[in-house]
Amino acid sequence: MKKVFSIIFLFCGFISCQSKKDNNIVELTEFSKDLVSLYINNAENLSAKKRKDEIIIISIADTSFYFLSVFANNSKEYIFCREDFIGQTMYLGHLVRVFGDENSMFYSLNDKINKQKRCNDNYIEYDPNMWQICFYKDKTFCKMRTYKGTPSDDISEIQILAEKHFNVSQSIRDKVYQLDEIENEPKFVLGEDTLRKIISSNFIKRNKGHLSKIPLVVHIVVDTNGKATLKGIVKSSNDVELDKEAIRVAKIISQYDFIPASHRGQTVRAIYPIVFLKSDITPDI
Repeated sequence: MKKVFSIIFLFCGFISCQSKKDNNIVELTEFSKDLVSLYINNAENLSAKKRKDEIIIISIADTSFYFLSVFANNSKEYIFCREDFIGQTMYLGHLVRVFGDENSMFYSLNDKINKQKRCNDNYIEYDPNMWQICFYKDKTFCKMRTYKGTPSDDISEIQILAEKHFNVSQSIRDKVYQLDEIENEPKFVLGEDTLRKIISSNFIKRNKGHLSKIPLVVHIVVDTNGKATLKGIVKSSNDVELDKEAIRVAKIISQYDFIPASHRGQTVRAIYPIVFLKSDITPDI
């Protein structure tokens, strides 16, 4: 009996040590720790703090930026699963699971962990309050691509935290923003009603064509001075002549002035979609 007890004790001890080891594979940087603390103490996340939800951190990089995303995952409601699992740690009573790049400016690894196996998709609807923090490749903070939920949410707390640990970039890099990345979209200076009239009056209308593919959409780029340049078709009608006509009308519209987009208090270059409707393309019957 004593031998069995010893075996059980050793086995439990192994499990305990293994669990402790698995929970300490990742070492968060001071910035990452402060960010997790800021996140769980945010008014919108207090319920996650009370439940001790696990915290998900995702670190990725592209040719221009480093990104760090953080959100609380109520594991009782949703199983968050990715193949690029790096490791996990405990912080402020929360299990913090980390995904993304093994080499990161946001954490270090104390040990290697086996890559997570491919998991089944979870179709439970889940829309976490996700924060995205962005840095340029010189490791200066990029406020323009940092989001606290949505582009219009105030990021001042995150910026103050970033300034504590990093330099903040003062320059605006040459970038064309999508509409879902900015606070204030570009606007046609004469108003949307006038824009629709310009489209309808200039478009050479047709009775035939691949009208099932309508609306078709052409993108133009509005610069910081409100001047527009053609970018191209992003949703084709699958009719070459109709597409050419849309491009021709888009060039006419590009000759007008626009109110430039703005984000974080600065004017920026942004996409402006010109949508061609069926009523613009076909004559009234």
